[in-house]
Amino acid sequence: MITFETEINNKKVRLYSNAPLKRAATALLRTLKQLTEQTNIFTPNFALNFGWARYYLSKRQDKNVVYYVVQTADYRNDPMNLRTDDCTDALIIQNMQVDTNNKANVSTPEPTLYSDTIMILKEALDAEDVYMDRVEKTINGISGWRMGLLNDEKEGEHVPEDFVTIRTSELIKIRNETLRVLQMPVGTLANFHGNTMTALIDKDDNLLDFTTEDDRKRAIAQREAAESVKSENEG
Repeated sequence: MITFETEINNKKVRLYSNAPLKRAATALLRTLKQLTEQTNIFTPNFALNFGWARYYLSKRQDKNVVYYVVQTADYRNDPMNLRTDDCTDALIIQNMQVDTNNKANVSTPEPTLYSDTIMILKEALDAEDVYMDRVEKTINGISGWRMGLLNDEKEGEHVPEDFVTIRTSELIKIRNETLRVLQMPVGTLANFHGNTMTALIDKDDNLLDFTTEDDRKRAIAQREAAESVKSENEG
């Protein structure tokens, strides 16, 4: 477990992650520090909605050292009732959404929270080729997002019983790549083949740029090559 630590109002704050997610962790800790100018974040009732996730601060003591741990909802189990010290999932999704927004040149994201709902065609839950589109901004916990089948032969004939409504937190277990588009604006359409996004389109039917699976593989290869060179030079 990697520990990111900062000091806020003379109090130690620690954030734990199973991955080296420095950029996302730094952004979150910086936001917490900025919030102290407006409110007391070191209270039992404090909660911060940051992007898709929600965060809390838990007071701890190790011998004579008092510190606060950043917690988040337990998205893989019971996010409405359980919390965890492991912020890995939340930080990864934060990076995914920031990357999507930046590549698509979205200047004003329209957030969706983990507790907001999405309407899904039941057949799309296990289908290989699906689409997601956003028809409304988030209102009263309804995200405005839908998921359906690509090339649906029954399109327009479905009845309410053909759909199911779930919280977006469930997507982390069903098709986690869909989480990367949840801050995109109304009118966005995204296509997926399995767990890979294959197209991203705006409300005017313009194709948008996004990070592809090949892009990610190249980035990983370049990072590993750079780390290898660094190790050789240090050796």
